[in-house]
Amino acid sequence: MNLEQLTQKARARAAASPRIRKLAGKPPLPSAPPPGHAGANASVWTIGDESTWPILELYGSFEVPPLSYGTVRDFADSTENIPGLAGANFDMKDMQRCWMTKAIVASVPRGAKLLEIGAGEPLVAGLLSRLGYEVVIVDPYDGSGNGPREYEQFKAAYPDVRFIREQFPPVEELGDDFGAVYSISVLEHVPLEALDAVMAGARKMIAGADGRSIHAVDHVLAGWGADSHLAGLRKIVELSGLPLTELDATIERLRNDPETYFVSAESHNRWRGGLPYDSYSMRRIVSVNVNAGP
Repeated sequence: MNLEQLTQKARARAAASPRIRKLAGKPPLPSAPPPGHAGANASVWTIGDESTWPILELYGSFEVPPLSYGTVRDFADSTENIPGLAGANFDMKDMQRCWMTKAIVASVPRGAKLLEIGAGEPLVAGLLSRLGYEVVIVDPYDGSGNGPREYEQFKAAYPDVRFIREQFPPVEELGDDFGAVYSISVLEHVPLEALDAVMAGARKMIAGADGRSIHAVDHVLAGWGADSHLAGLRKIVELSGLPLTELDATIERLRNDPETYFVSAESHNRWRGGLPYDSYSMRRIVSVNVNAGP
């Protein structure tokens, strides 16, 4: 097992561990929507029904440029206005999930079809469904990339979301009328040779609706794995039809911006688990966000 695989395994173990979730003050993985709530799925654990509609009003004009990066300012806004979602995972996904929710609300009309690639615990898909979108998830839930296996658990907890248990793109023809295909902390785990099919599949599914392909991508700016992460990110951006010169400028801006959101030492230490520090040393990890058309 190489170092990158150890990374994925450590992160997955931290996210799913009942003990670590409890120590971090997070709820256990849901098995069903909580009783007595009108919410149609278990995302109501993080965002109550009374807090959903203000999201539409607050973020209908949220700015979503073709290339951007996660910021402390945006995360602080999320802790104030979407606090449950901003504290659900005790790592960078807290910022990314909120950013993606804002990006979808700002970019895609309510009622549109959405597809999430590799959702894992589908908090964003569940929230977007409750906000009036029709959401499909494509995720094998087979532990690949050390992702989750709790398919039956999530399917029961999110009965209003459609699950397709496959790698993306799926075998089933789903049409080309999706308002958005999106992913959160997924594309950086896709092998370079498989990215062409993934990005082409996303473009195909949004072509008929002039939809968006929106992705929050973990990027190692410095530390072990930085070169391979940059190669993957450049290919993602290129396959999205966006200029690599703009990616270079974005990376340069985030490198020197005091507002850039970096994974914290605390999060890194949780991911490390029982691995020796010399086997899993600190890296500078950011979120680079891609928003492209068909």
